[in-house]
Amino acid sequence: MQNNCLDIFEELNLPFETFLSDYINHDLVIHEEIEIIWVIKGNAIITVDGKEYLLSPQTVFLVYMYRKHSLKSEENSIIVTYRLKKEYLHKNNLFFEKINFVNRVYSFEELAVKYKQVPLLIVEIIKLLISEEVSDLNRYKIIGYYNMYIVDLYRIIMKERYLDVKHINFENYLNRIHTIIEYTYKNFKEKISLDKLAEITKVSAYRLSHFIKEALGISYRDFLQNVRFERALKLLKETNSSVAEIAIECGFSDHKYLNKLMRDRFHITPLKYRKKILFCKECGQVTEITDDFIRELKLCLERFNDDTHFSNLIGMKNSALI
Repeated sequence: MQNNCLDIFEELNLPFETFLSDYINHDLVIHEEIEIIWVIKGNAIITVDGKEYLLSPQTVFLVYMYRKHSLKSEENSIIVTYRLKKEYLHKNNLFFEKINFVNRVYSFEELAVKYKQVPLLIVEIIKLLISEEVSDLNRYKIIGYYNMYIVDLYRIIMKERYLDVKHINFENYLNRIHTIIEYTYKNFKEKISLDKLAEITKVSAYRLSHFIKEALGISYRDFLQNVRFERALKLLKETNSSVAEIAIECGFSDHKYLNKLMRDRFHITPLKYRKKILFCKECGQVTEITDDFIRELKLCLERFNDDTHFSNLIGMKNSALI
């Protein structure tokens, strides 16, 4: 795979774009989005506003918006670029362009220690790449971790300019969003109330409602509905169960509600969807670099195996992925 500037997760509609490259030769460009360039393997030289920076393996560089820059890498490198969507940042009242930023090269380890969301995001991206079927479970975790990461990043940059800005420890937030998502996916067949989630997370129902909206971008009611709907689509594709049976299996109170969701979202009935899917072959974007990319990402996570603080974070064990 070369520098083709295709978002590998475009169909997921994430708040950022992800580009994989094994060779980059970008001439001078300027754009309005923030880019995070992570060199996993090989070396690259980035020039920003006339100044050169060497990016060696496991280094990260943040390219601020409206900065003239060029990037050239060695062949057979592995580079991932995240482009943060400006509209999404502004929607969350994050105006990075109003804050001055000093360019410098970061090590991956430095960022992973400072931002616990970084390795967690990588875990979910690995799952997306190696999974035969994309699940909204990964998508919601990525969005939740990403939202906390950009807020944390914004505060860090603010702190570098204004000393009175306090850094917030997001570990409790990470635990909370992980608990909410995992509990919902394990219990979506049952009736789940905000009061029950509040009891589990030890946060008031009112506060939890606002937290979920901020973390996932949708209400808990809509999130639960999406989880159930995702399961229903899977059963329609993989089983011969009736629509009524699937509705019950997925936690819907009535099969008529599932019918309505199908019409609203796909303009088709569940049975017609099943017939249509039989004649369609799902295709995913496959790249030559994917296997190497996954392997290198896993190596990045290995360094955390002996870090009990990270391995204990929200009960996630890296060894399960390596």
